[in-house]
Amino acid sequence: MTRRTAEVTMLEMAALKQFLIGVAVWLAAVAGAAPAFEHSRARPAAVVLAQDASPAETTAAREIANYLGAVTGANLAVLTEQASQSGASRVFVGPTVAAKRAGMDASGLGAEEWIVRTVGADLYIVGGRPRGTLYAAYHFLEDVVGVHWWTPWDESVPRRQSVRVSKLSLRGKPAFRYRDIYMLYGSDEGRFAARNRLNRQGDSPIHARYGGAMDYGPPYHVHTAYTYFPPKDYFAAHPEWYSLIDGKRTYENAQLCWTNPGLRDAFRAKLLETIRKSWADARAAGNEPPLVFSVSQNDCNGACQCEQCQALAKSEGSEAGPLLDFVNAMADAVRPERPEVFIETLAYSYTQTAPKTIRPRENVIIRLCDTESNMLAPITDPRSKAFREHIAAWSRIAKNVRIWDYAVTYNPPGMPLPTVHTYGPDLRYYLAHNVEGVFVEMEYEVLADMRDFKVWVLMKTMEEPSADIGKLTDTFMSGFYGPAGVWIKRYLRELEAEAARRKTVCRFWEGSPARLSYLTPEFVGRAQRIFAQAERAAAHDPDLARRVAHARLPLDRATLMLYPKLQSALPSLDRNAIAERALKVWLQEIDRRVPEGRRTEERYNAEGDIRRLTLAPAKVLLPAQFRGRPAGSVADYTAVMLRRWSNCLKVVSDPEAETGLTVRLDLTAPDVEHPERYVLPMPLGLYVPDEKRLLEAPSITAAAIPGPGYHWYKLGDFPIAPSTYVWFFWSWIVQAEIENAADAAGPSAQYEVWARVKFEGPRFPHAKPGQTDAICIERVIVARKG
Repeated sequence: MTRRTAEVTMLEMAALKQFLIGVAVWLAAVAGAAPAFEHSRARPAAVVLAQDASPAETTAAREIANYLGAVTGANLAVLTEQASQSGASRVFVGPTVAAKRAGMDASGLGAEEWIVRTVGADLYIVGGRPRGTLYAAYHFLEDVVGVHWWTPWDESVPRRQSVRVSKLSLRGKPAFRYRDIYMLYGSDEGRFAARNRLNRQGDSPIHARYGGAMDYGPPYHVHTAYTYFPPKDYFAAHPEWYSLIDGKRTYENAQLCWTNPGLRDAFRAKLLETIRKSWADARAAGNEPPLVFSVSQNDCNGACQCEQCQALAKSEGSEAGPLLDFVNAMADAVRPERPEVFIETLAYSYTQTAPKTIRPRENVIIRLCDTESNMLAPITDPRSKAFREHIAAWSRIAKNVRIWDYAVTYNPPGMPLPTVHTYGPDLRYYLAHNVEGVFVEMEYEVLADMRDFKVWVLMKTMEEPSADIGKLTDTFMSGFYGPAGVWIKRYLRELEAEAARRKTVCRFWEGSPARLSYLTPEFVGRAQRIFAQAERAAAHDPDLARRVAHARLPLDRATLMLYPKLQSALPSLDRNAIAERALKVWLQEIDRRVPEGRRTEERYNAEGDIRRLTLAPAKVLLPAQFRGRPAGSVADYTAVMLRRWSNCLKVVSDPEAETGLTVRLDLTAPDVEHPERYVLPMPLGLYVPDEKRLLEAPSITAAAIPGPGYHWYKLGDFPIAPSTYVWFFWSWIVQAEIENAADAAGPSAQYEVWARVKFEGPRFPHAKPGQTDAICIERVIVARKG
């Protein structure tokens, strides 16, 4: 048997799984083994709804009726319990009297606990409130009937003459109390989230008819310090409420002064007012009131350096000390009035380390953010030791711990990223360490790598971390991609193997293709050939063809970004054809997935991205002064490979640039923050995140600029450690990931690091008439010495 035949057989078996379950129970019923629930044209069943059904239970009844009708072509009546009659099979939904008589008392079940059971010829769909019954309905439809909801827009519904079930008894509840993916982007009131048992979907609400959400109260779920006390309203009157940094009170890139007594009094009053109002608003709207409120640091560093804050930070061995002391005070204020409410804060960046003696109150939730782990390996990987230690430390002292995880990379987003094999091990590790909830950040509804597949598997494993990833993969590949699924599965398997073979490390902020060492010419060529086979397998079906093309988009964009390095080894690559294919599916998916109000901007960005990638010269020569070096000793990072952390940075054509392209910072653009700070001398340097080590480089001074146009500036000679990158400006908004320039066989080697930069406009020397102030960075060169 060939490998491909084996793959086909596995996926065909997975696709037949639900059908075979149905056949088995049907044969048992036909043989007279037991009475069976049956719904067919000949014997239509009825759905019986509890008399006091909640909106979510009403939805459960409707979904069962609709999908059993779609499967068999036979409609089901939906009746109240008082109106139902004995005779044909019935589906009792919710806390019915019949369910209680049969031993299924919904009042004793948890909020998301569910039961699916047959008793004689009747089927019972029962669960706790608010979501248990709804989850029971969806488990029955998915696990027994074989319905699957792949995305908010795509589903699979089997077709057969009847649905027959006997001796069925299923029961369960989600492993994690809180399960959240930011964002799903389905404008469906939370229907897709509920169908896959997700109880929050980022900023998009889940309507009560779909069970509602485990939502946060206002003002927001994270980074609320300045939302409660915006500097524009409070700094002038109360500078002492904000960080003291270098002897000066400031609100720029700063935090609140967590030990200030006046701030505590004001925050306590505003927090209680916020909780009271949000509860009143929820009850007026007929919704469940929020139970979690965030009191959390801003999304930056800038810890307060005042004597009181630093004394607490030093005694606790962590900047989490002052923050947690403040949060505990807020939790103490809330508890007498609302004992069911939790106050959540972050353990993030400089507050990740748990304090030595301060313990979170029982009504405090710690949301620990994973900013350190290698995304390409399970958390048990030795390279993720630091974050494991944070989990262990917080789980020892906190009753309630949540994880903030990242499932995408940034800058650029959407590169091929083998991560699905980590979901189960990571979630099982969290569960074993007192974690009660998981938040997964996963933006980029069009660009994120294999997003539909990854979201679906994430939802399944967040509900049940012990789920078999292999079986889930087979189910999705056959159900979503049809006959092309075997090829996409092969691509994913080879991508994972290549990353493991090369021991690639990637954190969420390190997504450039230059860093992803598995994107070699050999692998990219092989991957493109696999996708060509997948597209041929799906060519007969427009929906399947579109799904395959979308799955190929990350590979195509990576190919375009790396094209100057790939084309000599892969001369058959047609850059224009790849660009055309990528843009076509990108625009299709924007129209399909993106809300109408954002589509024009998204289409503009897509067209600009592809245009930028095809503007780069097909063959980029090394600068003349580096061409005589030994092969492989010089790494060249051109404009399209530089990491840009602000929308004000543009990759543009520039005839003065050796490569034809440059990263341009127009200092007159309205979206530049603090343009007045981009002056000479211009700071730049190297940083090693793994070691939290800054490598100094000489700033570019006016005297160092020999004339107009581009010039090479040497940063110095350095060893290149894993994770090293070059940064530019006080803001660090341009970066070049250069760790792949290092020779693993010679870790002590020294490297020259150079940058080619141009300064324009009247604030810089040698300005030409009519120029506006701008700084352009064309490329970075890293050359091994010796």
